[in-house]
Amino acid sequence: MKGLVSCVRRRGDADSTDYFIVVNDNGIRTRSLHSKLNLNAGELAELSIADGYVGMFQQTDDKKEREAIDKAIEASASAMIKGGAYEKGVAALDKITAKMLPKLQEAMRLLARKLTIGAPIVIRFHNDIDGSSGAYALHKAIASAAETSEHMAYKPNIMWRMHGSVSYSREDATGDVLNCNNFECMEKPLLVILDFGTAEESNAGIEIARDRFDIIWLDHHPVIEGFGGKELAHYINPWQFGGDSNYTAGFLTCAFAKTLADIDVNEMAEASLIGDYSEYSKPGAGSRRLAALLDLLTSDTRVIAGAKGNLTPEEIDTVVKDKAKSDELIAYAENRVSEMLDLAITSVKVYRAAKVQIYVLDFEGVRGDGQERYPLPGRFASRLLGRIEELNNSPAILLLHFGSFVSTRMSKKLIGRVELLKILEEVHSDYSNYVDSTGGHSNAASIKLKGDEMKKAVIGSVVEKLKEALG
Repeated sequence: MKGLVSCVRRRGDADSTDYFIVVNDNGIRTRSLHSKLNLNAGELAELSIADGYVGMFQQTDDKKEREAIDKAIEASASAMIKGGAYEKGVAALDKITAKMLPKLQEAMRLLARKLTIGAPIVIRFHNDIDGSSGAYALHKAIASAAETSEHMAYKPNIMWRMHGSVSYSREDATGDVLNCNNFECMEKPLLVILDFGTAEESNAGIEIARDRFDIIWLDHHPVIEGFGGKELAHYINPWQFGGDSNYTAGFLTCAFAKTLADIDVNEMAEASLIGDYSEYSKPGAGSRRLAALLDLLTSDTRVIAGAKGNLTPEEIDTVVKDKAKSDELIAYAENRVSEMLDLAITSVKVYRAAKVQIYVLDFEGVRGDGQERYPLPGRFASRLLGRIEELNNSPAILLLHFGSFVSTRMSKKLIGRVELLKILEEVHSDYSNYVDSTGGHSNAASIKLKGDEMKKAVIGSVVEKLKEALG
């Protein structure tokens, strides 16, 4: 039997796990096999296979056979793609999706090819409702493709990484390269980035990764001038197609997943809209439930047995399917947030600016002894601003600080009147020796400090600039 060695995992012991594209009378089929022989990716060979092991291996140089296999790879990757355009029934969203569809399909052809040849795939997603809902949908689509494909006889070679930052650092890229160095592949491995933002701090990581990986980057943050990721061939962002951040990254990933497999992504897409407070959100019981679970699971992975910091979509799926466990977790989350909101309302400092009030809160003062990880500060800031708006029936701005970070949240009614990102960047410039970075959305952004010794001065500067902007 002739086969192409597509990917070899070097494990450091006598056996290696080798993914072969095997061509026989039934066409191409990727299999996971073991061998004590020294196999190299890209080799075309005569194989003798028994009980999952390669017993004999003789390299061959049959150009016609190689051309036939190359064509079969493309045909198999195309055959794997059985989805289509995602239509949510919201005109504004569906219009943007339609514009992005050719780019999404092009990126999906790349993903399908990597799946076909068994290449290592790293998928990093932001650890919030938006990022995790998209990862969950993509997991479902890949699982469906693997189950229904006639060409995949192996478990997809995917490394899921939940990411706690909105930038892709040099250290992140180095870690991904080191993990993939355990593999030798006939092509570059694939890196997929979901909901990471457009921080210049990602440029160093991108420079490392682009030489080692093919990259698909799906995001919905405003695209800043100095961000190098926008030059990637498969960088896709609704801002480039007439949309804005209300078209969430999770929704974008659901549309991407839908091009691969005809699965139901509606609740995952709606959960992403809920999680990022999109104006297009129309919550139902199922999507509210999913959003609440994702919020808790991504905040504190300890609630899942065996989850040690990282969280995979497969683990998310296990909890979602366990109704009793889900009910228990949701009840805990609701009680916890309600108690903290009541305490926070009595603990905020208030600054008046025209008819708008600016609130400042020390998050550590309401979180308690620090043993509880839920809720995370940024998400609690969004919930607290919502409570403040309800109580006052007027727009407001909130600065919530914790350690070396300051989360800012602003009522959407103030967008256009207050340029929040510009104000934070001005503070970054004024306190460049103390502020590491700023960024986010037009009404939800953050400041990362190099330390907390000048935090009070930085927050005071933000408050004064907000007062000036508000007149």
